Amino acid sequence: RHVLPYFGGLRLGAIDYGTVELFIADRLKVGLSPKVVRECVSVVSLIMRTAQRSNARRDNPAAGHSVPSPRKRIGEGDVLDMPQLLRLVENVRDPYKPAVWLLALTGIRPAELCGLRVRDVDLTRGLVHVRATMMPVHKFGDVPYRMVEGPPKTDAGDRVIPIPEWLCTDLAAMLAERASGPVDRAGFLFQTRYGNPVNRDHFRENVIRPALRAAGLPESIRTYDLRHSHASLLIDLGANPLAIAQRMGHSDATVTLRVYGHLFEGTQAKLSDQLDGLRAAATTQRSFGAVPIPIRRPGR
Repeated sequence: RHVLPYFGGLRLGAIDYGTVELFIADRLKVGLSPKVVRECVSVVSLIMRTAQRSNARRDNPAAGHSVPSPRKRIGEGDVLDMPQLLRLVENVRDPYKPAVWLLALTGIRPAELCGLRVRDVDLTRGLVHVRATMMPVHKFGDVPYRMVEGPPKTDAGDRVIPIPEWLCTDLAAMLAERASGPVDRAGFLFQTRYGNPVNRDHFRENVIRPALRAAGLPESIRTYDLRHSHASLLIDLGANPLAIAQRMGHSDATVTLRVYGHLFEGTQAKLSDQLDGLRAAATTQRSFGAVPIPIRRPGR
């Protein structure tokens, strides 16, 4: 819809850095979001890299462009605390309660939830292996609207996350109720009533939003905000950025700090109290060690 109409009539050698800059400006001018424009430039860049490898071009004119966008600052109204999560899950219709708990307790992305298969969950050891996504792709030309399976967003997105024993029990009960015979391990963990993989957009409209309304919580909360809620809970627990990055599937801790860094500000007072506690304990221990303790010897 964007790349081919703009570049389709140009000769490969006629496209330079300025051409791509004009494309970026044009797409932003017509109202495309910076995120979509960046994705369009990525497509152009992939094509140019192929041209480089085929010796059709020496450079990649789509590389090195910047499409800035204001990042939304995650605030208190964008995340749920544990009591609110409990209220939400209580109002989620069956059989999707375990799905919402997985989102809240592992921080996986909605598309990663939809891509989970039965074999990705080790109910004995309490582990979930995130290794695929399931994304809705809109109709274009003769290609119909469809669900497309793909890899996680980054290499770090392929990860294993522990889950509590009670959630394993709930998942096992859900699978037992769904299947009259042996469970198909290749099947999707969460399915619609027709056996299709869950669509992340429909999940928000048909599961999350009605539950928010019934629980008296803001309907502006998105399914993705359960991921933000997970990160917020980890920060409140004092988890370090590296551990959070690994759990969230970020490429490195700098991504975690860029997205959630401001949430760490509330931990400063707690850290100061903990440091003062260490000082007090050390002072007490030192004072205790300074007092001579008489030693009783045999025969005396």
